[in-house]
Amino acid sequence: MLFLNSFGQINAQSTDFETIMQRGLSDYESGKYENALSWFKQAFKLNRESTKACYYLSLAHLALENYPDAATYSSKAIKKGGEYSEDAYLVNAGSWDNLGRHEKATRIYKQALKNWPASYLIRYNLALSLHNNEKYVQAQEYAINAIEIYPAHASSHLLLAYIMFAQGERIQSMLPLYYFLLLEPEGERSAAAYDLLKNLWNQGVRQKGQRDIQLVQAGYKYDDFASSELSISLIKAAENLENNSKEATYDFNSLLVQFAHRNQSFFKILEEASRDKNGFWWDFYVNFFSKLQNNKLSEPFSYYISTSRYNTDVLLWISAHPAQFQQFSTWMEAQ
Repeated sequence: MLFLNSFGQINAQSTDFETIMQRGLSDYESGKYENALSWFKQAFKLNRESTKACYYLSLAHLALENYPDAATYSSKAIKKGGEYSEDAYLVNAGSWDNLGRHEKATRIYKQALKNWPASYLIRYNLALSLHNNEKYVQAQEYAINAIEIYPAHASSHLLLAYIMFAQGERIQSMLPLYYFLLLEPEGERSAAAYDLLKNLWNQGVRQKGQRDIQLVQAGYKYDDFASSELSISLIKAAENLENNSKEATYDFNSLLVQFAHRNQSFFKILEEASRDKNGFWWDFYVNFFSKLQNNKLSEPFSYYISTSRYNTDVLLWISAHPAQFQQFSTWMEAQ
């Protein structure tokens, strides 16, 4: 009878634990982090050996910017092992990063990579940490690694764009921006990325008057992209001259038409420059945009990635060109 009563108590305790955890998860997902933390604390008291409770305690503390506690509980989850270990490493390293212990955070990320060498998320977060601490060359390496492992991770492309922008590289900032906007055409991040892309196009041109247009250096380490740098500046300079000669204010649709023509020329230039060249930038980005261009899809692509800024005009274009947009969608699904 004593055995049966004990077994019943264990079962009841287990049920209570899962119920409390579920309430905590519900509050966490709703952004009610204080409530979630309270539930997770109760669950942890019921089962101090639970990796799940440790991990979610660390996650709630991280959301509330209680970084020392987040580091403590994520460390416990790491030691316990199990299914939450990889995520616990991310919380732990992120917590130390936020506490200003950047070198320690880097060591933790690299230790995590030894355990999960194929994790794009660990590489992305390590790249983000290195970028935030202005270690751009190392950050670039890990961001590229993350993309190579999982090309559909939009945040990795956006991070790579910002890493290259911080190093003053124009084309190598533009290429991942284009790809990011393809993966994530809507939202605040997309609007900011689209604005940065437009600004990068303008970087190589200085205009003092209607016909006084000068080309200026836009990238610092031209390398393989030297000829392309000059060519895209010429595209923008010619566009500015044409606009000046028309003496007209363009509506959004006209701006999108120009954007599509500009991208078409850009992708052609990159394809021509790619001959006898290899490496990540050429094999991944330039190859992709060359195929896009060769399939005559740069126009629907250009409209699609403009959604965050010109949503109404994009929808009007799509409704007026359903077959062209369907061709683009079908092609993308096959990639």
